[in-house]
Parts: sequence; C-alpha cells; structure tokens
Amino acid sequence: MSERICLIEDDPTIRELVAEKLVQKGYFVESFSEAEALKNRFDGYDLFILDVMLEGEQSGLELCEEIRKSKPEVPVLILSALSEPQDRIEGLRMGADDYLGKPFEMEELVLRINGMLKRRQWYAMRPPRGNVFAWEAGEVDFSNRIVKTNREKVQLSQKESMILKLLIEREGETVSRDEILEKVWGYHLFPTNRTVDNFMVRLRKIFEANPSDPKYFHSVRGEGYRFTSARGES
Repeated sequence: MSERICLIEDDPTIRELVAEKLVQKGYFVESFSEAEALKNRFDGYDLFILDVMLEGEQSGLELCEEIRKSKPEVPVLILSALSEPQDRIEGLRMGADDYLGKPFEMEELVLRINGMLKRRQWYAMRPPRGNVFAWEAGEVDFSNRIVKTNREKVQLSQKESMILKLLIEREGETVSRDEILEKVWGYHLFPTNRTVDNFMVRLRKIFEANPSDPKYFHSVRGEGYRFTSARGES
C-alpha cells in the first residue's frame, strides 16, 4: 500500500510539480493551498509537507504545531523560502522533523521523504523485547513514550524515545553519535554530535540515580554511547 502524503503549498506551480513527482515515485498525494482545507482532520496521512507562507489565516508553522500535538508520530517536512538558520530552528522548534529551503532540487526532496518514512517505519516496529522494556532503573512503554521510575512518571519526546529504542535494541554495543544522528534525524544531519550529547544528558537525568556517574548509559570516549541494563556493567 502506498504511503499517503498531505501536501499544503500555496504556489500552484510548486504544488503541481511536487505532487506529480511524488505520484511518479509511488506515493498517494492529496494537495491543498491552505491549512483550513484540512479542517483539523489529520488522520490517514503518513507524512505532511507544509509551506510556511500559506493562503488563509493559518501559517504552515501553526499547522505544524497542531499536527504535532495530535499526531506526534507522523513526520512533518517544512518547505519554505525562509531558509536562514533561525527560520530552520523555529520550524524544528514547532515540531517539524525536517526543513527544506526553496528553491530545492526535487531529488533531494524525494530522498528526505524516503528517509523520514523509513525512520518512521523503524520506530513503529515492535521492539524485539516488546513495547514495554523494564529494568531496575524503571520502565518505558514505546507505544505511548511513557517512562515510569521510582521517582517520577515522564513523557518522552519522540526523539528521546527513538534514541532510547536504538540503544536498547543494541544493548551492550557501542553506538556512534553519527549512527544515532543518521537513525533518528536523517542523512543531512542538521543537528550535530553535541545534539546527541544533550539528549543523553536528559535520558541520564530520568533514569540514573547519579547522572554524573551513570550505571546504564555509558559514554565511550571518542566513539559514542552504550546501554547496559544490568547494574555495574560498563
């Protein structure tokens, strides 16, 4: 079954060209010129492509924020002529998974879409040990991204959950920062290795009794990170 893509772009030429290209690649595409045309119906789509400057009262960034609240697992790609670093950062802050500035090469757009959908498919796969993974530090339910420890209950972000899923699947192995970036964010690597480090700080604060002396999320100098569920392993 072809993945369903929702394209919202106010430029009719770009809208037609993008839709035609994606249909050629085997995707099912529904396209609109304004956010209001969706009427807040976000079900049934596997990916959204949003222009920032749209017809109507709602911008693409505002629509992105609405989609992210109701469909946190569905990838969102922003297309925009606003391509300064602060514009990209704002798009990602509003919940977009990727941000592509105009003008763009059609093949790059297709590559990014393919990558986003592959990452979604990987994350949607049931982990080998089941949706709920528990060890002495707590438990995580990957179906709703809820973590329970003896101290608190935490809602993980999608990226936090994806990193945790990857490390648990590869328990005992060192996973490089580059591999984490590739698996969680994608080939173009908008984030940096420092981004991975910041996310690991957050995961340690949630699970480790002493984050400065971690027992489960180990740094491997010059390489990456390794997860072990048994206390004291390193």
